[in-house]
Amino acid sequence: MIPGLGQLVRSGVRAVSQYTGMLLALFVIHLLVAWGAGIIIMQILAEAFAHRPLFDDAVDGDLIALLEVLGNAEAVFFSVRWVAVGAVIAWVMIGWFLAGGVLSVFTERPRGRTETARCFGAGGASHFLVFARLALVTALYHLPVLFLLFLGLDHIATELEYALTVGELVVPLLVGLLPAAIAHVIVSTVIDYARAELVLRRPTHESLGATRAAFRATGYVFRRPVALLHVGVYWLFFVGISLAFAWLAQGRAMLGGGGALALLALRQGVALLRLGARVAVIAGQVDLTATRPPPPREVPPAEG
Repeated sequence: MIPGLGQLVRSGVRAVSQYTGMLLALFVIHLLVAWGAGIIIMQILAEAFAHRPLFDDAVDGDLIALLEVLGNAEAVFFSVRWVAVGAVIAWVMIGWFLAGGVLSVFTERPRGRTETARCFGAGGASHFLVFARLALVTALYHLPVLFLLFLGLDHIATELEYALTVGELVVPLLVGLLPAAIAHVIVSTVIDYARAELVLRRPTHESLGATRAAFRATGYVFRRPVALLHVGVYWLFFVGISLAFAWLAQGRAMLGGGGALALLALRQGVALLRLGARVAVIAGQVDLTATRPPPPREVPPAEG
């Protein structure tokens, strides 16, 4: 029996509550990667601008000083850009390991911290190269997303030139970015289900490769609208909680160090909630994948 949207959401919430230790470990890894790249970028900017009084004026809100600093710092921002690119590439590779670990835990459902850690580590290591091959196979899937994104950015650049009000600013952004965002959600959902099937089926179907899993996941996602609805609920939650945080942070007086720490704590709380929602979605995807019929076995030709 194929579970409905409500069942997928509830199973995801139960899985997160059962493996809160794994969720917190994932959150710490997220923080380490983000802060590591942030510290390197901050160090580059400090070495380039700390000795320049003009930068102090720019930070204090002097627009002319800011433009002057930015106009004479091409090499600095080139370095910052490559640090950011390196951090993204590193995070993608780390993500292959983490995805393998999370999917293995939700597939095997180990009990206890020791067994969960063992299952997570073994699953991440054994599926790392499998997910790397899947990323190569599905690279073409991202081309329509990039095409729609470039079209959207061109539309935005044309419309923002004449924008005078907030409405005239927001509407072109939505029109320009929404098609690419929808395409990205579809592509990422297909990849998620391909990963889930690779983890769930490979022990009994060793012939299931990345290409076959990607094709099967593509057909399945478009035949089962609940798969996209399930991910859509996650993105609605993601956008909603992000907008709520932006509303709380916008225009609030920072009362010294205490206010800054409170805002930082709130920001990390929002990040933890979004990560928890993402892990819950993965758990639901594993449950839905388990209801799919397995791929037909390939019978080797008879000798003779």
